[in-house]
Amino acid sequence: MSFNPQISHDIASLDATTHQLFSRLVKLNPDTNKFIPDLAESWQQSDDKLRYRFVLRKNINFHQTDYFQPTRYLNADDVLFSFNRMIDKKHPYHTVNNQTQNYFFNHPFTAFLSEINKIDDRTVEFVLSKPDVTLLANLAAHYAVIHSQEYANQLLQRGHPEKIDFQPIGTGPFKFKSSNSKGIVRYSKHENYWQPMTNIENLIYVKNPSATKRYTKLLSGECDVIAYPAASQLETISKNKEVVLNSKSTSNVALWAFNTKQDQLKDSKVRYALSQAIDKKTILQAVYFQSAMQTNTLLSNQSWAHKARNNSDIFNPEAAKKTLVALDYDFTKVLTILLPENADVFNPNFHKTAQLIQANLADIGIQSEIVKLSGSTLQTRLSNGNYDTYLTGINVHINDPDSIFRPLLSCNSSPENGNSSRWCSYKTQVLLDQSLTESNFAQRIKNYYLIQDEIMTQRPYLPIAHVLRLDVISGRVKNVEVNSLTGINFQNTIKQDLN
Repeated sequence: MSFNPQISHDIASLDATTHQLFSRLVKLNPDTNKFIPDLAESWQQSDDKLRYRFVLRKNINFHQTDYFQPTRYLNADDVLFSFNRMIDKKHPYHTVNNQTQNYFFNHPFTAFLSEINKIDDRTVEFVLSKPDVTLLANLAAHYAVIHSQEYANQLLQRGHPEKIDFQPIGTGPFKFKSSNSKGIVRYSKHENYWQPMTNIENLIYVKNPSATKRYTKLLSGECDVIAYPAASQLETISKNKEVVLNSKSTSNVALWAFNTKQDQLKDSKVRYALSQAIDKKTILQAVYFQSAMQTNTLLSNQSWAHKARNNSDIFNPEAAKKTLVALDYDFTKVLTILLPENADVFNPNFHKTAQLIQANLADIGIQSEIVKLSGSTLQTRLSNGNYDTYLTGINVHINDPDSIFRPLLSCNSSPENGNSSRWCSYKTQVLLDQSLTESNFAQRIKNYYLIQDEIMTQRPYLPIAHVLRLDVISGRVKNVEVNSLTGINFQNTIKQDLN
């Protein structure tokens, strides 16, 4: 397991690293959705929108461990190291641990960040290749953590640079102590942490893929918090007065994508009719139980750009069939439903979802074939466009609509990178690009409203559900903070039986 959230993006790894071991320049206030200082105490944007200058806090300590003894406070060199490792192909750490192909390692900074300059020990300047108002959102994301350059230099001198991701050094409230092959990770309290923090001296993570075993350990007192309980357990958990079921809305969305390049699916009226045939309420009950909210929009209602819709449930199979008959739809052709082999955060059971869609299609006279693929085979199928529809979704990691719309809707996004509908609209592309440089917040919202209007009409995707971030917390534990974007934070957590 890597302890660097720049290159590890599974839920368990992010929960164990992002807030516990590291800090970022800025963070998102979950109550106001505004960006607030973290390691940077202030920042300014240049008039041309191409330069952001950040002033760092004084006297921030890195972790002191048995494998690293820092000799200085955090400074600008650490910020330059952390980001140049990602964007500079000549950087000595760029290829360490063979993670250069990792999505979060290269994205999104390589797309718009030109260089980072050290103004002085406490001031850094980010220079953009083009104006992009999502910079702050990306700097608040889990992959924008700050590492110690001093530690990195020592590892290079010792000939073991790979240890930077497995024996981490950060500035967070806990520091790495040990890990083993059984998935048990131990942290201890960072005694020189710069903020007020918990009464917990030791933090232990146990990685267990079985939701049933995780819940059993919680009930027996072997653990205090579990993430992502099984959807089938939620009713039982909600009745247990000894634990708290913590539910957070997320922007992660499950989708049924229509390949708009296929002859039968080029007409938006056909795509809308197929959408009407799908009983999303049943999918929610059979696949998600209480772990998601039915939706008709790509953006969740938590997004500042969400445009509310009255027709949240368009299920109407009779109207769907009538429309398809009027459009001379060829009912003799078999529609393919492509899906990934493994579950994802936005869909715990792709196959069951596909079976329910298949049954709905049969009700209106359409035969369909479920095709389950994984890995390179799936990527090849997406790339060559040999599919009619695809069960997919998107995990969102920054608080900005662009993180959803651009992968799914941009003409420059490939099916492997998100645009599995293969849809391209000049109008939407212009709005997407304009919104990246638009500093007027009201105008950005207007642009995203227009995009939502077009995709509701054109229907390249059928949004199915926005999933919830679910955690179960022992009644003995208080003040566990959960951010739906960046995970669990135990900085202020109090375990009552320790007092």
